[in-house]
Amino acid sequence: MTRRKLLGNIAVTCFIIVQLADWVATYHGLIRFGTEIEANPLLRFLMERYDIIFALTSAKVTATIAGLFLHLFNRHLEVASLTLIYTWLALIPWSRTLSLQQAF
Repeated sequence: MTRRKLLGNIAVTCFIIVQLADWVATYHGLIRFGTEIEANPLLRFLMERYDIIFALTSAKVTATIAGLFLHLFNRHLEVASLTLIYTWLALIPWSRTLSLQQAF
C-alpha cells in the first residue's frame, strides 16, 4: 500500500468517526434543547416535519456516502479538509454546548 493510499484511508476513517460523533452530539443536543438549537435550517425543518432520528441519520449517511465517493476518486485532501471543518464547526460547538469539552 502506498503512503498516499494509507493517508487516504486514515482521512476517510477519521471522517466516518467524526460523522458518528456528530450524530451522537447532535442527538443529545436536540433531546436536551429541542430542534431550535440545530443551526442547519433544512435539517431543522426535516426534523420538525419528520422524525429527529430519521432526519439526522439520513443527513449523516448522506455525508458519509459523499465522503466515501471523494475517497473512491482519490480526493483525500478534500476528505481530510471536511473532517477538520466538521470537527471545528460541529463537534467543538456541540461539546461546548453540552459541556463535554473533555470528551472531544
